[in-house]
Amino acid sequence: MTQHVAAAAPSTPASALRRHWLERAFQRARIDPSHWDPALGVDVNRRTIERVYDYYGRLYLEHPELEWAGMANMIGPSFYAGFLDIGFVPDRMRRLLAVLRRLFRTARRRIRRLFRREALIDELLVGDLGFFETTFLTMQRKIFEDQALMHEAYLGGGLDAVRALGAAGIIDSATVQAWEQIKAEDATRVNEGNRTLLYREQHDIIDRFYADMREHAPPAGRVFTYMLTLAGSPAVPGAKSYCDVFPLILRMPISRRARIALGTPLAAGNLALFANRWQLIDEDTLPVYERFIAEKAAEARALIERPIDRRAGRFRLLRRSGRIVLAALTHWRLWLEAASAKRVAVGDAVTFDLRTPPTRADVGLEEERDSRVWTSLRRRPFRVTVSLPGERVFSTEAVLAVLLSQESDANPSRLTVKLPEADLEGALEALAGLAREWRLDEDAIASWAARAASATTESHVYSTRVFAAQPAGFVRLELQVEHHVEQDRYVVDALFSWAARDPSTPRISSVSPSAPRP
Repeated sequence: MTQHVAAAAPSTPASALRRHWLERAFQRARIDPSHWDPALGVDVNRRTIERVYDYYGRLYLEHPELEWAGMANMIGPSFYAGFLDIGFVPDRMRRLLAVLRRLFRTARRRIRRLFRREALIDELLVGDLGFFETTFLTMQRKIFEDQALMHEAYLGGGLDAVRALGAAGIIDSATVQAWEQIKAEDATRVNEGNRTLLYREQHDIIDRFYADMREHAPPAGRVFTYMLTLAGSPAVPGAKSYCDVFPLILRMPISRRARIALGTPLAAGNLALFANRWQLIDEDTLPVYERFIAEKAAEARALIERPIDRRAGRFRLLRRSGRIVLAALTHWRLWLEAASAKRVAVGDAVTFDLRTPPTRADVGLEEERDSRVWTSLRRRPFRVTVSLPGERVFSTEAVLAVLLSQESDANPSRLTVKLPEADLEGALEALAGLAREWRLDEDAIASWAARAASATTESHVYSTRVFAAQPAGFVRLELQVEHHVEQDRYVVDALFSWAARDPSTPRISSVSPSAPRP
């Protein structure tokens, strides 16, 4: 893990609050953060990896309303197995390097200098697999630092402590609302609150890392992430793989009214793309998990109680290779289907009309779907324009826009717009421009920037900072910065939220960029 060389970050009430709950999370999970270094690979971090998933399991077993934690534990074995498979070669190369350094410790000065260039030598020997291994391990730590902090605040101080995180700008209002839903005794509201936490994990915390992997050393990244999609095996009982839910189908027209369809064992998407990943979660993995813990609670608890290292073996690639080969040979289907209408050509911009609360029909939400995604396959920026009450307009370049309902089958109540990632200067420039127009607290932005400039990985590797903008009628706008400390990267998100209603409103006019949804 890259260490920043900087002066100690100035303490603020928000940073002290964050540190309090994060330290409690590390203690409860029995994790020493100074020994948690994703750059060293799976072997060195194995005990920590297992303790993270065990911690999530204990949270759920002690507090069943914490369904996000139960799901994190339940899918942990498949990710842990993936860590071990991906890290098999890189970790052995690291071991070899350690042996060689010991052997040459007393050799000539030139050789010693060569092997002191650890980053260069490691990169040459561990190669692309080392990059993917380190990225996945980094994602695990970032998820823990974000989610464990909130869980400990909820358990240690209840909703008042969670609301304090919101008031300090550590989390956004939709996340605060999610915890209020989790606290409710109604099972549906508990599910909805945990779904919001899952969305935060996938959208706010780790999306940029999936994007980095997909774009790494072309075409290596795209090949690797697509193979990952093909080989993925769900750990939630009853859940399906991406290939099973969204198989690649080849079609050939034979007349104006009919065409031949060939179903393949391949995937019609890539899990590194948020639109594809969230669609699988929202349409299969999450609802299957919710049914499993509701209808087979005892079985779910017994599964989570089992140590993760005893569950990971069956997900190792070598163990599953026979089934993967069999599926590649047998999962082919041929059928005749009616020809569908041609799709409208896509453009390079999207507009949203939020002058009145939109309905599902207005935004084109399909039946049984509670979200719609706009993005470019190559993550190229596109223009997003949002019309708001009072003739106000929000316009920006974005790489991802998601419209979603926080309640199942309800009208949409959130719009998240992700700007391109930037360095600190770029993030400040974006915030400064928005501050003038939307009346953000410029002193709070300056205070955050001073701390961000001197933050080190010794204090944390991931955090968010939320700045509330002036409301526009019924719409609440917040600007959130995702701060990825070790990479010195920042991502600004524009977060719109409102109370869902059922009025008769003008239809949203939108022209989506490439691949509006999978």
